[in-house]
Amino acid sequence: MNTIQALAGMLLLVAAAYLFSTNRRAVNWRTVLIGLAIQNGLFLLINYVPAVHHGVSAFGAGFAKVLSFAGDGAGFIFGDLAKPSGKLGFLFAFTVLPVIIFFSAFSALLYHFGILQRVVAGLAWAMKRSMGISGPESVVAAANIFLGQTEAPLLVRPYIRHMTRSELACIMIAGMSTLSGGVLAAYVAFLGGSDTAEQARFATYLLTASCMNAAGAVVFCKIMFPETSPEALSSSKLQSSREKSEGNFVSAVVTGALDGMKMAAAVATILLAIVALIALANFLVKDGLGELLGVNAAIQASTHSMFDGLTLQYLVGQVFRVFAFLMGIGWSETLGVGSLLGQKIVLNEFIAYMDLAKMKAAGTLSAPTVMISTFALASFSNLSSVGICVAGIGALAPERQQELAAIGMRALAASILAGFMTATASGLWLSLF
Repeated sequence: MNTIQALAGMLLLVAAAYLFSTNRRAVNWRTVLIGLAIQNGLFLLINYVPAVHHGVSAFGAGFAKVLSFAGDGAGFIFGDLAKPSGKLGFLFAFTVLPVIIFFSAFSALLYHFGILQRVVAGLAWAMKRSMGISGPESVVAAANIFLGQTEAPLLVRPYIRHMTRSELACIMIAGMSTLSGGVLAAYVAFLGGSDTAEQARFATYLLTASCMNAAGAVVFCKIMFPETSPEALSSSKLQSSREKSEGNFVSAVVTGALDGMKMAAAVATILLAIVALIALANFLVKDGLGELLGVNAAIQASTHSMFDGLTLQYLVGQVFRVFAFLMGIGWSETLGVGSLLGQKIVLNEFIAYMDLAKMKAAGTLSAPTVMISTFALASFSNLSSVGICVAGIGALAPERQQELAAIGMRALAASILAGFMTATASGLWLSLF
């Protein structure tokens, strides 16, 4: 049954993208099919080919080990407050936020020595050759596996003003379909907790999802924004900035750490505001409307206390549970996963991953469902990202800002579909093997 659900889900996701395509006749189905094959192939290779699985698992373990060093730095500043297993338990501000700062500094060091640029160039070359997309598109899609939605476009800054509409959309969609290294590291920290084996497992999940989403971004871009200027593909060379950062490696580390501090402060500020507003909304909806209608007790009983009444999480769960079902998840678990999907799109993925961590700890979701959910949430595809992309990319090419704003919501839809396809592919193969 789960296999049929997932297959139907894949077909419906492609059909939805085709329905909202800007030019259905121009869709290059070769690119679409190759992209879908890459998405599915990556999952199969990483999970079911022993040599690849062991290699990626070792990389995930190494990634988790590198992140553990953030605890040494945090422990020096905050002492026992930075220990997840300490008397006070898991404290987000002292455990997760330092990971963002550390990983930002570490990434800056990799960039300074040209390592990150070489990895991006290799992946971009592979995407260009296999999927038949332009050089700038492949560079940005590959870079977004590691960089944020406003940092990756910097690699192709000179090309943005001359890009076709399809290429411009691809930059936006790739940015919203993936995660940056800094936040990915943070999710590994609180999904894995203090268990290094769990951290390695979730690092593998998130890295796999980000790679699959990069291919998925191209797939849904080329369905919803098909290329109508074939000459763009032949005229745009695969070229990006490979220059090292200015100054010495110490300067690079300092700059990276300060950038990470800004990101950590922004994350903390946004989460504080959103969590408080959710509490306010739940007070009005649950304690107001829920009590008035007398449905809180019934909801709590029917969901086995997953929800304590008519809450915002319960409402978005009901709206999005059908998407969870089409990912191959059993109906009994779709309400919880639907709630995560809804929170991720309406609010952001940080909030959704925090709730996933709670559900995982409580044993509310099965292990395969936790894996599928981790894949489904692994992107920046939420409403606020549209504004971030329009402002960030628009600053690099002000004359294209109006066009970016015009395609923003359709690009968001494409990025959501790309992430859902990654989760659906994982659901399909988990149901078969």
